[in-house]
Amino acid sequence: MKSLALIAALLVTALPAWARPLDAILSAGEIRVGVNPSYPPTAMYDSKNELVGFDVDLANKLADMLGVKVAYVIVDPNSRIPFLTSGRIDIVLGGMTRVPARAKLIDFTTPIMTETLGALSVEGRPFKSITDLNKPTVTLAEVRGTTPLPWIAANLPLAKVILLDNHPDVLRAVAQGRADAVVDDIASLGEISKTIDAKWHPLEGHADDVDWDCIGVAKADLTLKSWLNVALFALCDNKFIAQDYKKWFGFDMAAPIPAQPYF
Repeated sequence: MKSLALIAALLVTALPAWARPLDAILSAGEIRVGVNPSYPPTAMYDSKNELVGFDVDLANKLADMLGVKVAYVIVDPNSRIPFLTSGRIDIVLGGMTRVPARAKLIDFTTPIMTETLGALSVEGRPFKSITDLNKPTVTLAEVRGTTPLPWIAANLPLAKVILLDNHPDVLRAVAQGRADAVVDDIASLGEISKTIDAKWHPLEGHADDVDWDCIGVAKADLTLKSWLNVALFALCDNKFIAQDYKKWFGFDMAAPIPAQPYF
């Protein structure tokens, strides 16, 4: 009897936290969305102290398609998954990369954006693709101690590299001609590039490793996830996601997301 009680207790604690199914969200007329305003331009506060950004536009569009309002809940990297698994939010955005460790706790929709290493140069320079940078006459500007450096050493070994302290300094070096290009996560450079006067030119191609950022949903119910995947396919197919990404990040995704009808 004691063993049965213990097993029952373990089963209860192992069950997914309560999550609102799609019907409950529709009945409530509201979807609760977790966003991180410390992660621009996915989400941030504007001059009117209102939330704006790529994630905000997407959440508003999904709510409009559902016919409900959005209730935004501020999360950070430590709270976003506990908020989702405890039922305090219905979905979470903000660079939710799909990885096996997180998939033990939550589910993911199809991707909404990608993160990968690409190359950024300036218009008029003789580079079309990231592979064109593998020449001894090429100088790359990079932030010291960052992840692009080992990739450059392995994939662009002929290029020279100058190391600087931060991304603004790196982009200024490229704009001023002290370097030919920068290899980095292009998504992270968009906001900074807007502050530096140059005709930026993302090169074709990207690293093989791609992070697929999705919407996080609770495991307890599949109806919401199923609807979101259908909606995201439509928004990918009609270019809403690609156009809104470029609006906020300044460039196209280095690794574009194809409209995938199977999910």
